[in-house]
Amino acid sequence: MNLYRTLSTVALLAATFATSTFADKTQEAPPKYIESAVIILNLTNKTDEGVSGFLLATPCTGCEPLKMQVTSQTALYLQGKPSSFSELGMKIDWQGSVFYVPGTPPVVTELFLN
Repeated sequence: MNLYRTLSTVALLAATFATSTFADKTQEAPPKYIESAVIILNLTNKTDEGVSGFLLATPCTGCEPLKMQVTSQTALYLQGKPSSFSELGMKIDWQGSVFYVPGTPPVVTELFLN
């Protein structure tokens, strides 16, 4: 019985270490970016819930647009200055850069609009 308990403990420790190592690598992965894109925004901006929605970023002529999620954690820069989504008004088509964390869907961390 003592050998079984020892082996169980070793297996549990190995699984915990493997899981924590994978989580650390996932969290440390730097965001990816699209340096220059045509951006179409589809957002809701509720003052009590923050901003949420999606954007389509087309990095080149003839390229497939990439759909990405925008959250209340997304930092927005308008003309190089920190801004809020409420300042965008009704305009939905922009040019700019997008920093995002890959995933399904990718999540935008920073959005730079010109």
